[in-house]
Amino acid sequence: MNEIDSWQNGKYIKNSKIGTKIWDAHYMFGHAVFDAFRTYNHKPHLLYQHISRLYRSAKLAEIEFDMLQRDMKKQIKETMEHNKEFFKNDEYRFMIYISPGYFRIYDDMGVPEPIITINPTTTSRYASHIVPHLDMGVTALISSQVHIPSRFLDPKIKSCSRLHYGIAEAEASRYGKGIYPILLDEHGYITESSGASVGFIKDGNLCLPKDSNILQGCTMKFIESLTHRVSCKTQIIKDNFEIYDIINSDGIIFSGAFVGILPCYNIIYRNKKHTLEGGKPTIDNLKEAYSKAVGVDVEEQWRKWY
Repeated sequence: MNEIDSWQNGKYIKNSKIGTKIWDAHYMFGHAVFDAFRTYNHKPHLLYQHISRLYRSAKLAEIEFDMLQRDMKKQIKETMEHNKEFFKNDEYRFMIYISPGYFRIYDDMGVPEPIITINPTTTSRYASHIVPHLDMGVTALISSQVHIPSRFLDPKIKSCSRLHYGIAEAEASRYGKGIYPILLDEHGYITESSGASVGFIKDGNLCLPKDSNILQGCTMKFIESLTHRVSCKTQIIKDNFEIYDIINSDGIIFSGAFVGILPCYNIIYRNKKHTLEGGKPTIDNLKEAYSKAVGVDVEEQWRKWY
C-alpha cells in the first residue's frame, strides 16, 4: 500500500480514486452533509461531538441511511488502523461525507443508495497555510457575500451546499493569501467564515454570534469551556454583533477542527484595513489553554511540520 485509503460503502479506495459520480445528488445539488475532525497524539478530538452533529445534519437534510453512530465510530477507528503506516509522524484529518445517492431521475443507473465516505488525510500537509499566520495572525475581510438566511437553509446543517462560502473565498483571495472572509447575515450581523467559526475579544471577554445564525462549531464550544482557565473574569457574551462591534474589538479568533485557533489582528472593510490591538494576551492565553487541553503544543507541532 503506497497511498492512503478512504473507506466508502464497505470498501477501501485509494484517495486519488475516490470521488462522486456526476449523477449523484451530492454533485448535482450539493445534497450531502459532512463533518470533519483531526487527531492529537493519534486520538480523535471531539469525536462524539462531530459524529453527533453529522447525524443531526443528515436528519435535517432528509438523508436516510442505516449506519448507527457506534458503527460509524468503529469504522473510523478501523480506517485509522488500516492507514497507520502513513501517520507515524503525523496526525489524521478526517472528512466524513453522507449523500443520498443517485438523483432520482437517474434511477436507470441502478438502485439508489446512500453513499458514506470516510476520508483520512495527513494534517501536516496544511502547515504552509497555517504557520505563516501563527504570530501575526490572518487578515479578515468583511465579505460582500451574505450568509444564506436560516429560513432558507438552516446553518446548523453542515451541508455541502456551500456556493456562498466559495464566492466569499474567491472575493477574499483577491486581497492576497491568508485572508479569511467573514459573512454577514441579511440583517448585517456577524455570522461565520467560510470554514471556521468567528469570535472576537473585547475588554478581555469572548464575544460570539448567537447560535441561531451559524453552524454550531464543536471547536468553538470547546474553546468556550476553556475560558475559565484563561481568567475567572473572562465572560462569554453571545449577541447579534455588527461590523461596528468587530472593527472596534481587540482581536478576532477563527476556530475549527482543523485550524484550532487562528488569531486575527487586521480586518478589511470597504477596502480599508483596520488594525485591532489589545487582545493578543487573551488570545495567547486561549491558545495555551487549548494546547494543554489536547495534550499537544499545537503551534510547535505545526512549526515542526513546516
